[in-house]
Amino acid sequence: MDEKNTKEINLLDLIKMFNAWVVKVGKSFINFVLYLLKAGYRKKYLTLTLIVLCFAIGEYMARPNNRQYAADAMASLYGVDAFTMKEIAKQLEQSRANNQYTSLGTKLSLPDSIANNIVSFSSYYVIDYLNDSTPDVVDFANNHSLEDTLNARMKDRIYFRLVTRNISQVPQVEKAILNFFNSQPIVQLKYTARRNELEGKIDISAAEMQRLDSLAKLTYFKDTEKQLKWSKDRLIVGEQQKQLFYGEMLLLQKVKAEAESELLTYKQPVELPSGFVVNPFPLNGRLKYGIYGILIGLGLGLALAACLEQLQKVVQFFRK
Repeated sequence: MDEKNTKEINLLDLIKMFNAWVVKVGKSFINFVLYLLKAGYRKKYLTLTLIVLCFAIGEYMARPNNRQYAADAMASLYGVDAFTMKEIAKQLEQSRANNQYTSLGTKLSLPDSIANNIVSFSSYYVIDYLNDSTPDVVDFANNHSLEDTLNARMKDRIYFRLVTRNISQVPQVEKAILNFFNSQPIVQLKYTARRNELEGKIDISAAEMQRLDSLAKLTYFKDTEKQLKWSKDRLIVGEQQKQLFYGEMLLLQKVKAEAESELLTYKQPVELPSGFVVNPFPLNGRLKYGIYGILIGLGLGLALAACLEQLQKVVQFFRK
């Protein structure tokens, strides 16, 4: 009994110590913030100067001819898988404008007037949560667990994001991106192999259906030999049923129809059903970058003011 009470008392003391530590840390943080505010007020001209300067830099970065817009597209893949497309997309994601061999202008065969307005290109896996072949979420963080076998990456979908300074050039860039992916040898090889597989499945199904149809007719109209047999206390003379192979023919018709339906969608390895959809709101708008500039300027001003005060104390210490 005494041991139990001792444990309970120790637990209560531990909770009290934790609460006291939280209060102490909270007070220290508040005192630190108040000290920064006081230092910033004492160096108010320096703080205001940094706020105005950072605000001006933010507005300059958000000027009309430097605004950046995001254009997104969901790509449908035919024959080629998403992993292969992700590896090929690295050529565009890791491009460098200062190198003519790795620049987007060279990779996409675009003139400099268009390529220089492209800020970045990114690709992301698409996750299917319901296992119904419908895209549910885009893995922008690229941290989806590969051990999750239920919510898996889709093999026939991949998501593209293009950041550009000129939205009027998006259609030309879209055409160049599609041409880049569809002209890759490995993409063409997998696409052709899958088309040949579907065409072969259709031909085999059609030939087998004709064979079964002929066999069914032959079996149905063929005279059977007379035979006697007992079945459930009944004497049966001759054959009472014919095998028409309708089950096998229906299965072949289903396989053939599915292959034909899939083959109709095989226009090219990579398709963008809706194209690149441009977000009309810029990534670096004036309001957004203005707020960022004020907050950054305030933080720099308070930090610099506190450092200057501490530096003055150090100088006075050495003088004494």
